[in-house]
Amino acid sequence: MVFSILVTAPPVGGSGAAAALRFARAALAAGHGVRQVFFHGDGVAALVAVDPPGGAPDLAAGWAELSSAHGFPLLACETALARRGLDRCAATGPVRPGTLGQFMVALSDAGRVVQFRD
Repeated sequence: MVFSILVTAPPVGGSGAAAALRFARAALAAGHGVRQVFFHGDGVAALVAVDPPGGAPDLAAGWAELSSAHGFPLLACETALARRGLDRCAATGPVRPGTLGQFMVALSDAGRVVQFRD
């Protein structure tokens, strides 16, 4: 199975953003594929490198590592970045700015879409 993952959960204040990363790791470990991960809404903040509070995982580093190891793209919605005052370059690692149109096009290559939100 090939998954396309949509992350709309903020990196703090809930568990959705961290759950998305855990899901991707588990899916890949089980032999599944990831077509892309698209970060939209408050989810774009998960791609900004920060010092995570109190032992929380560094989501930006985790996504960058997983994407590099398995060759799938990380797309951050340009509009969501702008609306939150985040520069397109604020996202780190292999993240590319993207659009909902790119997300929709990639869905044709995915067997399932999984969304993580809080």
